[in-house]
Amino acid sequence: MTKKTYKAWTSREHDRLMTMRENRLPITEVAKALGRTVSSVHNRLAKLKAQDVPRKFIKDVGPEQKFLDKYIKWVDRMVFRR
Repeated sequence: MTKKTYKAWTSREHDRLMTMRENRLPITEVAKALGRTVSSVHNRLAKLKAQDVPRKFIKDVGPEQKFLDKYIKWVDRMVFRR
């Protein structure tokens, strides 16, 4: 079995990803449609979400919010893991 190498995201794939997520398609269907793995789609969505947060607001987040963010992320992984 050969190892798959990283395949860069094109602007067309990015647009299709955003359209499919806006239509609330499951990640597995999005991955199949784009010819990507489920983890690849998850990683791309996380990267896009991180880019939407302005850097100046990240410093203002207190330790309680950081804890809640990590907790919510953990719950999402446990509940929606397939």
